Amino acid sequence: MRRDFSQLIDAGVVLVVGAIAIAGAAARAQSSDRPYAVSLAVAAVASLLFRRRAPALTLAISGGLVLALFALDRTAATLAVVAPAAALYSLALVRGRAHIVIGTFAAAAAVVVADVFLAGGHPHTLTLQTISHAALVAVPVLAGEALRNHRSNVRLLLERAELAERTREEEAQRRAEQERLRIARELHDVVAHTLTTINVQAGVAKHLLDREPGHAEGALATIESASHDALQELRAILGVLREPADGAAPLAPAPDLDAIPTLIEQARTDGSSLDLEIEGEPPEQLPEALQLAAYRIVQESLTNWRRHAAGTPATVAFSYSGDRLAITIENPTVNGHSGATVAGAGIVGMRERAAAVGGTLEVGEADGHFRVDAELPYRPSAA
Repeated sequence: MRRDFSQLIDAGVVLVVGAIAIAGAAARAQSSDRPYAVSLAVAAVASLLFRRRAPALTLAISGGLVLALFALDRTAATLAVVAPAAALYSLALVRGRAHIVIGTFAAAAAVVVADVFLAGGHPHTLTLQTISHAALVAVPVLAGEALRNHRSNVRLLLERAELAERTREEEAQRRAEQERLRIARELHDVVAHTLTTINVQAGVAKHLLDREPGHAEGALATIESASHDALQELRAILGVLREPADGAAPLAPAPDLDAIPTLIEQARTDGSSLDLEIEGEPPEQLPEALQLAAYRIVQESLTNWRRHAAGTPATVAFSYSGDRLAITIENPTVNGHSGATVAGAGIVGMRERAAAVGGTLEVGEADGHFRVDAELPYRPSAA
């Protein structure tokens, strides 16, 4: 389609320029010179058919033919100069600076030759009028250069728009991937912790059901409470995935540091020894993202403890100092190992949560203990 449009433009230029040049030659030439004048004008116009593919050659041919027409009849050649002017415009539009400079000087020299040597059939001196005629060569050159710059600017704007569009799409995709990872971490933390709690408490209830039914009721109550809390959290997490037409999802506030004691109490219900130690005074306000990260790190650590080292004593320690919160979860290993792996999904998720708030997390075994150390930076509120 674009090629067809360009061909229509070329045909239109040839028709317009041809009408001007040929009509001028036919109307102004002497009757005896008219056939030759018209033929030269037609040949000069016809060369414009190649102005896109060979603008320099087209300029040379059309300029030479117009010079010949000037030598034949100056008056008949007056309007025929539009042919080499159109060729010079095309040269300025599609060729580089070297071609443009050479073509411009050649066209100016041809004007001087026509005005000084061919006018009236005898040479005369260079005049201000001749210089002004030569200066007119700049008109098609500047017009071609202006259109060239305009096309370059339009192309640059289009490229920037495409780049901006690609950047927006990549940013949207990146945010979607981050959101999927966040939801996956939330689901992993909630489901893994709750199912581990239910599994442990169900085992306790089964063991005590016949011998100590009263204690079994406590384990079943813990299962009920843990499953209820998990369902609430799952509704909150999955609510963001609903379409607006599905109605509003019941949303619960994200877990924070105030929920840590409840998490500790739930982990103690089977009689396990679990201590919570707090050193220092927390700031009046802590970022919600930091509180959620701290809660999930403790939750996942306790899940690993109950899954791989059940029955061993564990300690959860919080330390507020300077501009950071240090969290340590430690428990003895069982049979020489903790059962947790530093490459597991839960450990990876904890590291990602710490990194998301600018912190760090290290895990490892030493001296018969498995230990999780997290440092989460914050800015304490001004006094």
